[in-house]
Amino acid sequence: MISFEAVTIAMQGRILVDDVSFTVMAGEKVVVRGKSGSGKSTLLKALVGGARITQGVIRVNGLGVLPENIQQIRQDLAYISQEPGVSRETAAEDLLLPFSFKAHHGQEPTAARIEAVLSRLLLDPAILRQKSATLSGGEKQRLVIARAILLNKRIFLADEITSALDAESKDAVFSFLLETDHTVLSISHDPEWIDRCGRVFIIENGSLREEK
Repeated sequence: MISFEAVTIAMQGRILVDDVSFTVMAGEKVVVRGKSGSGKSTLLKALVGGARITQGVIRVNGLGVLPENIQQIRQDLAYISQEPGVSRETAAEDLLLPFSFKAHHGQEPTAARIEAVLSRLLLDPAILRQKSATLSGGEKQRLVIARAILLNKRIFLADEITSALDAESKDAVFSFLLETDHTVLSISHDPEWIDRCGRVFIIENGSLREEK
């Protein structure tokens, strides 16, 4: 569960999020929409410690988003951005990078598991031999989603992740994120994504309201 409790976030003297409160229950699919610069991305960044909370409390599964908790909280979260971080030499290195960290030692997926996850997202396993720099935007997004699946993440923070996907790839992402029991808090301008989410919020002038 994710909860924002009277949260205000200000940067450089400007209030981006003003006294926002809402809850995302386990398994819910929630989307926030609004104009560029309205504070949408700030909500997601605050959940992973990327934006300092000026006032209020954010909790993930009961834990406050505080410096002493942030590593534990990140174990549950997958942050998928519009421009995913894919920077290693090959796609295989990017996919398997987290498994080289102490936190995931001994959790390396089998070749069969990797192939199954990639196929589900319509990625040919041969992509792992490609240079990461040659991947398309849509391939990068799906590779990062595959990595989160392999890490067994249960909460997805998705920032405009359908922007670079064709219709077939988008359906594959929908079937994984929006038709399973994963919790999804997302930002999107995509009408199809918005229509398929269970709850829709709009942020304007720092204030958040739910569309009924």
